[in-house]
Amino acid sequence: MKGKTVKLITLINCSILLIIVQLFISSAVLAGGPTKLINDELKVPIFKSRNLTMNQTVSRVSIGNDKIADILILRAKELYIVGKMLGTTNIMVWDEEDKLVDIINLEVTHDLHSLRQRLYHYLPGENIGVETSQGQLVLSGQSSSLAKMNTAVELASGYAEAASVGNVKSKVLNMISIGGGHQVMLEVTVAEVSTEIARKFNAHMSLTFKGSDGTLGMVNGIGAGAAASLSSGFFGSLINGDMQFSFALDVAKQNGLAKILAEPNITALSGQKAEFLAGGEFPVPVPGEKGTTIQFKNFGVGVSFVPTVLDSGKINLNLKILVSELSNSHGVGVTPIGSSSTLIVPSIIKRSAETTVELADGQTIAIGGLLSDTLRDSVSKIPGLGDLPILGQLFRSHEYISGQTELVILVTPRLVRPFNKKDISLPTDGFVPVSDMEFYLLGTMTRQNSQKATTSPNQAANHNTLILTNDGGTNQRYGHQLKVTKSD
Repeated sequence: MKGKTVKLITLINCSILLIIVQLFISSAVLAGGPTKLINDELKVPIFKSRNLTMNQTVSRVSIGNDKIADILILRAKELYIVGKMLGTTNIMVWDEEDKLVDIINLEVTHDLHSLRQRLYHYLPGENIGVETSQGQLVLSGQSSSLAKMNTAVELASGYAEAASVGNVKSKVLNMISIGGGHQVMLEVTVAEVSTEIARKFNAHMSLTFKGSDGTLGMVNGIGAGAAASLSSGFFGSLINGDMQFSFALDVAKQNGLAKILAEPNITALSGQKAEFLAGGEFPVPVPGEKGTTIQFKNFGVGVSFVPTVLDSGKINLNLKILVSELSNSHGVGVTPIGSSSTLIVPSIIKRSAETTVELADGQTIAIGGLLSDTLRDSVSKIPGLGDLPILGQLFRSHEYISGQTELVILVTPRLVRPFNKKDISLPTDGFVPVSDMEFYLLGTMTRQNSQKATTSPNQAANHNTLILTNDGGTNQRYGHQLKVTKSD
C-alpha cells in the first residue's frame, strides 16, 4: 500500500512538472520568444527582429544577401535575425565540426500583421487578403464596394511606401474584385428638333440689242435659259425688232422640320468605361507621298460614360454625349496626287455635352438648353438698277434662311444584374413562314404564332415587378417587347 502511494505521488509530481514546462513554453512564445521554422521557411517583417531556435549547436552562419537581413548568433542554439530590405535570400548553418547542417529560406516581408489589423479595424467585414511577393504588396479577395476597395489600397500604399529602401520601391498589386450588383445600365434618350424657314427670290434677266455693227445688252444671273430648270416661279420673253428681253424669276418659300430620336442602352461595370455609337462612318481621303489613303470618321449619336457605385447606393456618373451629322455647307475638296478628279469631303455639325453627376438608381437627369439659332440674309444685285423700287427686283437676287435647333438629353442609370433568359420572350419569337399557296394565291404575309409569342405565366402574373428573383434577374424590365393580340 505504501509503494502504491509513492508511485501515485511520483505521477502527480511528473504531471505538475509537465504543466509547468508547458506554461513556460507558452509564456515564452506569447512574450515574443524563439520562432520555429515551418517547412524550413522563415518570414521576418521589415525593420523587425525574430529569434530562431535551432535543433543543434550553431558554430557559424552565412547569409546569401546581407542587404536583405542581418543575422547574429545569440546562444549555442539561438539565432537573432533583423529584416532590412524586402526580398528573399537563404541562411546556411554549420555546427561545431564545421559541417553544414541546415539551409533556411528567408523572406523579408511587409508588416503584414499590422496591416491586417488596420484593415480589420477600418474595414470590418471586408474579405481582403494581404501577402508579399518579391517586394510587392498583394491585395486579394473581394470588396463590397469600389470606395472600400480604394480605402484598402490607400492603407496598403502607406505600408508599401514605408517599406521602400533606397532605389528599391515597393508597390501595391491590387487583385481585389468588387462583389454585389455593381453593373450599371445607362438609358439615354437624345431628342432633337430642327426647324428651318427659307425664302428665295432669284431674278435671271437678259436684255439684248442687235445692230448692223454689233450687239449690246445686259444680263443678270444666267439669263432666260434658266427657265427650263426652275422649280417654281415665273418666266417670259419679249421680242421687238432688234430688241430681245427675257426673264426668269425663281421664287420659292420652304418650311422644314426634322426630328431625331435615339435611345441607346449600354451596361458597364462600376469604374469601367463604356462607349456607344449609333450612326456610321464616312471616308476621308488623305493625300500622301505614297498615294492617297482613306481614313474613316465617326458621326451619329455617341455616348461615353464611367459609372462609379458609391457606398450610399448612389451612382457617380462621368458622362460625355456627342451628336453629329454630315453637312455639305462647308465641304472641302481634295485632289489626289496624279489624278485630275476632286473628292468632296463633307463637314460635320456636332453638339456635345460632358458632365459629372450623382444620381440614385433609376433617377433621371435632363441636359437641356442646347439651343442653336441661325439666320442668313443675302442680296446679290446690279449696282444702281438693283436699288430701284419694284422694278429693281428684276436686277437682284435675295435669299433668307432662318433655322432653330433644340437638343434635349435624358440620362437614367440603373443597377442591374444578369438574368435567366428562359422566361424572356423576344420580338422575333413565334414568326412562322407561310406556304407557297398562302403566299401566291392568298397573298398572306409572314405571321407570328400567338401561342409561341405570348408571355409565360410567370411574366403575365408579375409583369411590372421583379423577375427571376431566386436565380438572378434585373430590378425592372428593360428594352422593347412585342405584345400580340388576337384579332376577331
